[in-house]
Amino acid sequence: MASALGDAGKKEVCKIMNKTFLLIGIAVTLLGACSGDQRNETSSATGPISPWHSLTEAEVQEVAAAVMDSTDDAVVFNRISLLEPDKEEAIAWQGAEPARRGADVLYRSNQQSWRAQYDFQSQRLSPATVITSGQPMLAGEEIFPVIETVNALPEVVAALEKRGVSEGNGLCLPRTVGRFFSGLADPVNARLVRFDCLNIRGQSGLEILPTTSAFARPVEGLSILVDVDTVQVIELSDSFAEGGAPPSDFDVMEFHEGALPTREPLSPIEINQREGVNFSISGSQIRWQGWQFHLRFDPRQGTILNNIGIESKASLRPVAYEIAMSEMFVPYQDPDQHWFYRAYFDMGEYGFGNMASELKGHDCPKNAVFQNVVLHTAGGEPFTASNRICIFEFDPGYPSWRHYESLYADVPGIDKHHSRRATHLVVRMAATIGNYDYFQDYIFQQDGRIRIRLISTGVDATKGVFAATLADPTAESETQVGTLIAPYRLGVNHDHFFSYRIDMDVDGLGNNFERHKLVPVPQSETAPRQGIWGVQRERVADETGAQTVMRVERPALLTFSSDTATNAMGYPTAYQLIFPNIRALVTPEDDIYQRAGFLKNNLWVTRYKRDELFSTGIAVNRSAPGIGLPLYASDNESIENTDLVAWPIIGFHHVPMAEDWPVMPAKVDEIVLKPRNFFDHNPAIDLPN
Repeated sequence: MASALGDAGKKEVCKIMNKTFLLIGIAVTLLGACSGDQRNETSSATGPISPWHSLTEAEVQEVAAAVMDSTDDAVVFNRISLLEPDKEEAIAWQGAEPARRGADVLYRSNQQSWRAQYDFQSQRLSPATVITSGQPMLAGEEIFPVIETVNALPEVVAALEKRGVSEGNGLCLPRTVGRFFSGLADPVNARLVRFDCLNIRGQSGLEILPTTSAFARPVEGLSILVDVDTVQVIELSDSFAEGGAPPSDFDVMEFHEGALPTREPLSPIEINQREGVNFSISGSQIRWQGWQFHLRFDPRQGTILNNIGIESKASLRPVAYEIAMSEMFVPYQDPDQHWFYRAYFDMGEYGFGNMASELKGHDCPKNAVFQNVVLHTAGGEPFTASNRICIFEFDPGYPSWRHYESLYADVPGIDKHHSRRATHLVVRMAATIGNYDYFQDYIFQQDGRIRIRLISTGVDATKGVFAATLADPTAESETQVGTLIAPYRLGVNHDHFFSYRIDMDVDGLGNNFERHKLVPVPQSETAPRQGIWGVQRERVADETGAQTVMRVERPALLTFSSDTATNAMGYPTAYQLIFPNIRALVTPEDDIYQRAGFLKNNLWVTRYKRDELFSTGIAVNRSAPGIGLPLYASDNESIENTDLVAWPIIGFHHVPMAEDWPVMPAKVDEIVLKPRNFFDHNPAIDLPN
């Protein structure tokens, strides 16, 4: 992760980018888009909007006006989102009457963080409360004047020139700092960021435009700590003030169109649907192959699914009430004075939705349908961000099922080969958070499975070093915390953790969490075999018992089952949660990891509470330790026969490699929700041949 601005910040860039070369550089660095052609907007509501529909532009304006009318102080809106609906009311909504809707608002005013809620039906704003556990997401317009100020500082310009970075070619960008530097500023209210710098010198033409590889030349050893509210420099730290800094002015490998020779193109592989798509969209609801769900977009979380179920002859069978990412955490593993604080909660500090970039080119296949989303500026002004979601069907390249009956190979007149084509439905978004790009896919299958897929790509964050190869004398010490992925650039070791929140409603609200443990079964001495394993079913009673640490030597199936519904054989209908084992490798007592308490377990299961939405709490920037999941589970409530929420973690330990440079090949991580005795047989058995 590196410093970034969201769509609101990009919009501001677009207004004034012609003022200075610096702002052009910012716009390029942050992949800002001034405009985007809307290709397909198919979400058209024919009646009252649903309880789960994203806030409309009119609703955002109404909320912002109510907040500004409630105070005489200036307001910076950090997040205006749909208030989590009352669950029972929302499920009971039939579509004929207007749904009860509200907004959750986090804002900064008078150098404090505030939260208020607005009810559209009564047109009333709740009294605002001060937040002291942390701060809301950074808004682009908060950061923009600070970027201008820092980049114009004579001390910064001089430090860059001393490193061979001429004026106009240096760009310093802000990063969040957690609760570090509390000795220099108030850890609760001070809105701190720390800047580091890049050399964005262009390599084409007259070098009027900056390099398209903006993150490829780090300027090492220079950090500027700034208070965003006061635009005051608190500390400037330069480890090479006397000279001798690592190189930061050299030609870099650029990868824009035409920058590199390419291999011969493949023969065209066409994707088309001449007869149209097989899904339908009405308002926020999408229907496909028996699936029904609602889709919305949030400035913090990006794409959110609600009221997900499978149509049956009798009714809609619920599977999950809500699926969304809850937090991203990217801690770097370098104790250097300019790197130790770099541990980013990208969703809670910047906003996955705010950082969503326009989908274009090869981001989605040609048969995709695109949707725009509504976001807002720090001033509360709503705007439409084009093509932030795409929805498409695709063939995964393997059949849904297949069998060849070899017993009848020589028997004439019998159809011996059977296979059925698989088709998946994908709901996709992409967020560019500084140097990294992330795709979030929700994938629906015809066999009842849902895949939650997170795809990581983009550019490694690099540290400037003296070594060009491992043969250089400094290489051994410099590579203790990473890999030399290009001359003079070290890819620092780090983690990517993605925390998801899945509100399970398997055939209703009453669910149970069970572990089906695979264990050896002792056999008698006279048994023909001694190596037999079986399954021990364990129902978990409370939130403490549900805290799950996965171990390869203790395999178990993790399921959520109905407390009332059974299939034809009498098994409780259930869905299994499948995901890889990823955990923190360091002590949880580390200052950074105390703010990421959700990493204690691979999986948490809690009793549903309307306001427990984020594994790191409502306000993550500069947050206090122990907020979020550890607090939610501290009351150790019963989780038997009740409404349950699953909190799984996926991700990877990233040891950079040369193949990551100059842009990283896509890395896939996913969670699978798989039906287990939810049906009476293979639900895809009826696929036509």
